[in-house]
Amino acid sequence: MTYIKINFGGSFEDEFQKAVDEVFHLVRPAFKNYKCAWHPNIDVYESMEEVIVLADMAGINKEELNIEVDRKRIKIAGIRKAIRLLNNARYCQAEIPHGYFERNVALPAPVDVQSAVASYADGILVVRINKLLPGKTHCVSVISAK
Repeated sequence: MTYIKINFGGSFEDEFQKAVDEVFHLVRPAFKNYKCAWHPNIDVYESMEEVIVLADMAGINKEELNIEVDRKRIKIAGIRKAIRLLNNARYCQAEIPHGYFERNVALPAPVDVQSAVASYADGILVVRINKLLPGKTHCVSVISAK
């Protein structure tokens, strides 16, 4: 199955920096990213009842993850620690990003933040959140003003 990556925007500076990094990576493959800033890949799915967010979190300790959800957005942040080299070893290729990351993703529908449940297994974070029911009303009683 072929996947198509869709990017809904991004600043010119970020795109320019990626292009410059790729040029330097072609010249010297040992260094792909100089800042060690990274953004894990995220998929967002939606069913009739819920929104499901999947995040590629390989090599991250679940205690290092911070997940925040509001009605329209999810924020996933954390730290991937650098892998320690053996004594007297040097990099020949360095592509595994590490350090702090933060992803803010807009959700496709308003969600019930109290229903959010996260699980983490085999390097994949799964967050499931129930959608708010459309058309659900709340009756407000009127009291006398004194």
